Amino acid sequence: MTITLAGALREDRHAVAQGITTPYNSGVNEGRITDIKLQKRLMGGRAGVSLLRHRVVLIAHLRRRYVDRPTVPPR
Repeated sequence: MTITLAGALREDRHAVAQGITTPYNSGVNEGRITDIKLQKRLMGGRAGVSLLRHRVVLIAHLRRRYVDRPTVPPR
């Protein structure tokens, strides 16, 4: 049996409706998880936990620094 995107959405239609209609999102968390997964793929098995933790903290700091920059409105 092949599971299609439409079939999966139809199966979880209550969760989909809830996700679309609520003002909350998990965008920040998803970004952090993506960063952690990237570091794990790049350095997994070759680095200790302390180095991986250090790199994840640095990436979070860099991401925060670029997000906090004031944007210039278009002219």
